[in-house]
This record gives sequence, structure tokens and C-alpha cells, in this order.
Amino acid sequence: MKRILVVFLVVAGLFTGVYYVMTGRLPWVALSQEEQRVIALGEEFQRAREQWQAAGRSQALGVDASSQTESPLATLDRLDQELADLTPQLKSTEAKNRATILRRDIAAFKSEMR
Repeated sequence: MKRILVVFLVVAGLFTGVYYVMTGRLPWVALSQEEQRVIALGEEFQRAREQWQAAGRSQALGVDASSQTESPLATLDRLDQELADLTPQLKSTEAKNRATILRRDIAAFKSEMR
């Protein structure tokens, strides 16, 4: 009986550790709506950044990438506006920190684009 309990605790500990390393949070801690929205905005930002980089690679190969660069620019402006609208509604410290980091990343990426 003790061995079963020890095996269960070890498996649960491994699961928790792997989940924490992969997601950065504990599995039993639920995210609030605001945190989920900030995370979704961060994922959209990463997709826009990837689109911009793909357009840069296409342009380096001599392909006209002007149509590929318009979408990421519009997305960045929209994300910045949504984040500005969402920031006053944020209550948790984690959501505020994520929003601050995301705003800084967006600003840094916009300055790189110029």
C-alpha cells in the first residue's frame, strides 16, 4: 500500500513539474478571463511577428512581399489598441505583468520594423 502511494506521489509530482515547465503555471491554478485574453493577444503578436519575418525572407529572395507586410502591420496596431483598452480592466498582478511585457515587446518590434 505504501509503495502504491509513493508511486502515485512521484507520478503526480512529475506531472506537476513537467506541466509547470511547459506552461509556466501550476495545473490547479485557473486563469482568469483577463489573463486568458492577454495570453491570446500575446499569441496573436507572435503570429504577426512570424508573418513579418516570413515576408522578410520572401523579400530577401527577390519576391514582392508588399502584400504580406500589410497584414502584420494592421495586426500590430489592432493588438496595441486592444491591449490599451484591456489594461485598465486588469486586476491580477500576473495579468498586469504579462500586459506590460507584451506592450514592451510590441513597441520593441515596431521600432525594429522601421
